[in-house]
Amino acid sequence: MALFCDVEPFRFKYFSLQHHRSAMRLTTDSVLLGAWVRTGATAQAVVHITTPQTVLDVGTGCGILALMMAQRFQQARIYAIDIDELSVREARENVSLSPWPERICIFEGDFRSFVLPHTYDLIITNPPYFRGALLSSYARRTRARHSDDSSITHEELLKGAVHKLTEDGVFALILPADREVGFLSMALKGSVPLYPSRITRVTAGSALSCNNSTLWSTTDEEPTRVLLELTKKQTTPRIETLPMYDKGRGKYSPQYMALIKDFYLWA
Repeated sequence: MALFCDVEPFRFKYFSLQHHRSAMRLTTDSVLLGAWVRTGATAQAVVHITTPQTVLDVGTGCGILALMMAQRFQQARIYAIDIDELSVREARENVSLSPWPERICIFEGDFRSFVLPHTYDLIITNPPYFRGALLSSYARRTRARHSDDSSITHEELLKGAVHKLTEDGVFALILPADREVGFLSMALKGSVPLYPSRITRVTAGSALSCNNSTLWSTTDEEPTRVLLELTKKQTTPRIETLPMYDKGRGKYSPQYMALIKDFYLWA
């Protein structure tokens, strides 16, 4: 997904985001996850399913997910953690300039060992995923985005999420599509299993119109990302496909636009 590289603040509808000092800059992956989590989306509208009271953003970087959660869930207390000092500093600055500084708390520490003050109704993360890929030359950004020995593994992430989730809580994340099967298998094999409740596969995609209804096609293109929600309670997962683009019109798909319209200025 795209990386926003400007050193100027990136302006959303209700907050602005500095992200040039963070170990992980703003990407469309994080925005997509933050807009998608705990929703039921159609081409016409987005329905908010539940309102968590406590939210934890793991690996907050510049604070984008924490700020999106504060915007979406107006009664929630938002907590975020990152191991990188400059990222934490930048996230705190972004929070201080936002409309919700009193509801967001940023911790500097390692999720694997840091003693967090609560259990959480929602844990959300855009985790490292480039194990085995060519490492970037910038060491801090490498640690933030690569699943090497110095960063948190998916197994450690799952273990921490199980421990910090409330009994009815939701663990939400975005992954490359080719990690879906392995990650879900790992989640089910834990000492306390986490079960998928919602799986949305993101494709380039296209929309087909039929009898004034919009049907989302499963094109021959492979998904590039997968959005996951997992819970401690076994359920039949809702499986969806989210096309990013309506190729026939050369525009973003109506379903994607419905998700991000409350955030991007241009939406």
